[in-house]
Amino acid sequence: MVKTSLLHRFSLAQDETVRLNMDDLRGRLVRRLALLAIGVAQMFILFYEASTLFPTSAIGFWLLLTGLGLGSLWLSDRAPGLSRHLLVWGLTAVLLYAMFYLPAPWLPFVGVLLIFCQAILVQGSEFITGAVLAGTAVYLATVRNYPYPLAGILTNLFLAVIIAWLTIRALYTALDWLSKTQRRAEQLLDVTRSQQAELRSTVKSLQITNELRLQAERELLIANKQARESQRMKEQFAANISHEFRTPLSIISGFSEVMYLSPEVYGGMAWPPKLYRDVSQIYRNSRHLMSMIDDILDLSHFEMTGFTLNKQPTELEPLLQESLGMVADLFRNDAVTLKAEIEPELPLLEVDRTRMRQVFLNLLNNACRFTEEGTVCLRAFRQDGEVRIQVVDTGPGIPQEQLARIFTEFYQVDYSLSRKHGGAGLGLAICHRFVQAHDGRIWVDSVLGEGSTFTIALAVEAPVPGGHLYRTRDLNARPSSKLAPVLVVDPDPSVTSLVQRHLTDYEVIPLADSTNLDAQVTAHHPVAVVWNVTPGETPPAPALSLPVPIITCSLPSRTWMADAFGALACLNKPINFEQLNQTIDSIGGVKNLLVVDDNSGICQLVERGLSARSDELMVRVAYDGESGLSAMRQQPPDLLLLDLIMPGLNGRQVFDIMQQDEALAEIPVILLTATDFISEQFMGQNSQLTVHRSQMLQPLELLHCIQPILKVLQPPYGNLMADAALGEPQPTIEEVA
Repeated sequence: MVKTSLLHRFSLAQDETVRLNMDDLRGRLVRRLALLAIGVAQMFILFYEASTLFPTSAIGFWLLLTGLGLGSLWLSDRAPGLSRHLLVWGLTAVLLYAMFYLPAPWLPFVGVLLIFCQAILVQGSEFITGAVLAGTAVYLATVRNYPYPLAGILTNLFLAVIIAWLTIRALYTALDWLSKTQRRAEQLLDVTRSQQAELRSTVKSLQITNELRLQAERELLIANKQARESQRMKEQFAANISHEFRTPLSIISGFSEVMYLSPEVYGGMAWPPKLYRDVSQIYRNSRHLMSMIDDILDLSHFEMTGFTLNKQPTELEPLLQESLGMVADLFRNDAVTLKAEIEPELPLLEVDRTRMRQVFLNLLNNACRFTEEGTVCLRAFRQDGEVRIQVVDTGPGIPQEQLARIFTEFYQVDYSLSRKHGGAGLGLAICHRFVQAHDGRIWVDSVLGEGSTFTIALAVEAPVPGGHLYRTRDLNARPSSKLAPVLVVDPDPSVTSLVQRHLTDYEVIPLADSTNLDAQVTAHHPVAVVWNVTPGETPPAPALSLPVPIITCSLPSRTWMADAFGALACLNKPINFEQLNQTIDSIGGVKNLLVVDDNSGICQLVERGLSARSDELMVRVAYDGESGLSAMRQQPPDLLLLDLIMPGLNGRQVFDIMQQDEALAEIPVILLTATDFISEQFMGQNSQLTVHRSQMLQPLELLHCIQPILKVLQPPYGNLMADAALGEPQPTIEEVA
């Protein structure tokens, strides 16, 4: 009901608007027609030609038309309705008068114009005027014999009435549309004003939000700067910790290697079997720890967010037996027995031996720590298309409510200060990630007071069944057991090892130099040649003509360090004695060797490791740079092993002093380092990655190469914006031709 009332009032308001607009239009038309009538009257009297001096009919027409115009004009503002009617019916009367007393044949046709004007001024008057004029014309033509063309007059009057009526209808429609448009415009204006008020409020809110955004952006920029500083500190920490870890570990690994592989160095003494077994344990565990440190340094230094897997076809039983041997010494307590139940003829698995060995060692170590009496059993068997490895203990067990969080980082079942077992809560989390990386599963079943069972499930690739092969769809080619070869040109074995750890789907073939590169390409048919060069260097032109893609990159290599210093070679700790012996053999005639290193253990290790080489080789040691220079000046050695990181006079300073002394400048030098000093040395130079193929690359091939590069290389706009916003100096960008 309320809605109907509103619509009715809206309709009344709309009709009132149409009426007002129509009255305004009629008032304007009355004034114009009145003035026109006055003007026509004056023109008529001036140009009228008559036989008498003052014709009564003409004077009467002039007086009627002039008086009608003046009266309508005077009443237009005072009585608009009366003026309209006066003008309408007065003009009709004047025209009838003219038709009676001025027998011109064209006068009835003036009614056509009169009908249109009257239709606007007084609604319905067009019908009356048309009928009166038509009747008068018929009367005058038939009774008084006026020369009127009745057919034309009647036709024009009839058409004029119809057209005037249609025109006035269209005018009313237009005015109605105009009224609606005006009403709609007013409504939109009201809405606009309301929205404008809301917009002002929104703009105010946006200003406040923008201020908060600017503040948040600045805080983010500060956080970005702090994150980059933390990243730099992390890398520096990794470099320092690698030196701290590698130095003692290299001594442990080196001495245990000499004892285990070359026991004859210590004379003809008979090694007790237990002692020999203990030395082998030290050697194997030190090598395992060194491999883990290399992986950690890779993740830290090269800013990788994950880890890579070096999968190899592996027999599971020897790997499990090796893990059991490495933890055997932990179970010397008679209260806990270590057992193994390994099913024979387990299938080959594609696994990363180092990662899985770490998983087995972590689980066995945890079982040993938490089991005070009973047994720890390592089981391996095949079930449901998987190989399952279980570590079963008879420890205290794990509460059911804590099983879901047992593989979370830093989570420990016992958080009390009086807990018996140490650890940071990372072992099981690392195991979980390593197993997941192998597309496997790991879970635990436990009963309080009875023990726990940790299970690892690794999928076994099902063999292709024999018999007939019916092709019902397109078959994907199965990968060959032989991996596609990739040649890596760099004399540094660590570069080849790094590439191998990350290109797990290819067989990496190392080449120390490019002298026989064409022969190696012919022999191996590699999919590509990875050529490691110093920044700014390019391979020789003959290599670029080989029918194989040449990928030029800049991976940190110890060869760069040796070339930058002008040294013979650069060796990482722990020292690879096989590589050291090869370098000594390449020099020839080395009888006097000087080792300059601040760590006495390293000096003793080199002395012990080279003692089996020859009785004629004399190894001298110096524990700092000053002592090393003094020893060289007293007796120049045939070969110098120089540590780069030393307190006081470091290895680089010693090398610079040697180059300034003619007596010492020609001494061959092998650099020793336990940290990644290479990247710091070449930090100011831009790395590079180029791909060259002797045949032209097609556009689609180029696009396929560009796509993965764009996914990896993200421009550091955030760092530049942070530096600019925080007022730090920007690096100068030079145009490179």
